[in-house]
Amino acid sequence: MILGRTPAGAIKIKTDGGLRAVNCACCETCGCYQISIPLGLRSLFENANISNLSAFGVPAAFFGYLRTEFSGGIENDIWYADFTRNLPEVFPILYLGMGFTYQKSTGCLTMGIGAPEFYQFEGYVPGVYPNSNDYDPGYVPEVTLFDANDPFFRCQSFGYLGSSDGCSDPVYEPNPQAATFTINGSGSFRFWYYFIDSCAGTPFPPLNIVLT
Repeated sequence: MILGRTPAGAIKIKTDGGLRAVNCACCETCGCYQISIPLGLRSLFENANISNLSAFGVPAAFFGYLRTEFSGGIENDIWYADFTRNLPEVFPILYLGMGFTYQKSTGCLTMGIGAPEFYQFEGYVPGVYPNSNDYDPGYVPEVTLFDANDPFFRCQSFGYLGSSDGCSDPVYEPNPQAATFTINGSGSFRFWYYFIDSCAGTPFPPLNIVLT
């Protein structure tokens, strides 16, 4: 029987021999490129929709649910929201895939919508979003800003939730930059980003999620 948590966050369970605490890594673990939303805030995320969710300083441009086949059969378990179309144009920087994917059953939030990989690299078309039927559960979403004047996208910045510790590869993700964001103006939730070539020094847009 689960009886709660210790101050260190371990799970307290009751056994025939009394009480003991275990570090249950499987209970609320989000992997690389994700963060675990605190329990007290999860109801806000579970009830998110296009009219009450904003981030990056703008309201959501699109909100949808992913196919139940990829969410353990739980109806509407995973939602994704995209903000790209509502972000201001900062020439010559363009934004792509600025959004979030949230899974209710795990409480894990990932930055970037759950789009197939071709969506990331064929270019963003306003008003055109990936079909949820194309969602690849093995794909790691990411958000990107790149130099619009560079057809080969040599000038890029990629961003992810969580910490780069143990997740980044110095070959593919050089010089990761640590940053934080807030949820409804509170907390210090981690995200990180890195630059490729001439994008170094370009500020990554602040995430700061607001749910009303």
